[in-house]
Amino acid sequence: MSDSEEPTLDVTNAFSFDVVMRHLRTHHPGCPKESCHTIAIGVSARNWHGLKLGAAVGIELQKYIPRSLTDYDELVRSKMMTRDKARSFVAPQVQEVLSRWRKPGPKLRVARPAG
Repeated sequence: MSDSEEPTLDVTNAFSFDVVMRHLRTHHPGCPKESCHTIAIGVSARNWHGLKLGAAVGIELQKYIPRSLTDYDELVRSKMMTRDKARSFVAPQVQEVLSRWRKPGPKLRVARPAG
């Protein structure tokens, strides 16, 4: 067997949608279902080359929250700020969202008729 035919170790990580959803429900229980789906699709669509699931989800959250839940894109698109300045500007909002999502969402109870 020549050197070129030796097997190489391919350290790759691809996470299934269901595994990512379970992770989000466990670690970010306050995250809205629609956001969880979008984030899980993004994480499960990539190969994370050796990163752990938590790191992959963290990267996707850091992309999703500024672009979907803040004015980041508008600040950059309108050339009001550079990408770095816009990222710094929305950072407190991103941290606030992450903090909210780490807490369980409200539990809704169904009222039962008396009697």
